[in-house]
Amino acid sequence: PSVGLNAVQAAAQAGNWARCIALSTGSTRSDIVYQRGWCAYNLDRPLEAMTAFKTALRGLSNATQRRDASYGLMLSMLSLNMTEQAARIAAVTNLTRSQRIEIESQILDQRGVTAYQSGQFSRAIGFFQAHAKLTGTSRRDLALLEGYARLNLGDRAGARAIFERLHQQLATQETRQAIRALK
Repeated sequence: PSVGLNAVQAAAQAGNWARCIALSTGSTRSDIVYQRGWCAYNLDRPLEAMTAFKTALRGLSNATQRRDASYGLMLSMLSLNMTEQAARIAAVTNLTRSQRIEIESQILDQRGVTAYQSGQFSRAIGFFQAHAKLTGTSRRDLALLEGYARLNLGDRAGARAIFERLHQQLATQETRQAIRALK
């Protein structure tokens, strides 16, 4: 039996993501498939969400829903570490300011970690600094990686400043280990 959009939206608004998925199963209506995408995303099922958002985008005519479906598609891609694919969509999508900050911060985060892991320490530092500038804050895990990137580049003073600042804010096993790495 065909279920209406109202029932699917009611389940979603109640945070009953599993019911939303159950009610929307098999629907080909773009507005219902769009809602299904968000429910799948909230259930941490990014592949299913990505498929739903792509399908919904083919049929949605409402500009706000199209933008939000693109946003959901990018969030799903980013949770699957499909950084460059999400970045390509972000480049051509007119997002709200908060959506833009969320997407770009995740892209910078992932690009920075990838650069660090591949030994491109200068690039990693650039991405981490751009992330901090965009979000207005320096996330601890990224700051720690920036410190190690600086240490790997021979910038012991820069690394020390970051490690000691993090240690003074909150002394942890990670900050103690980072400070020991300077010796």
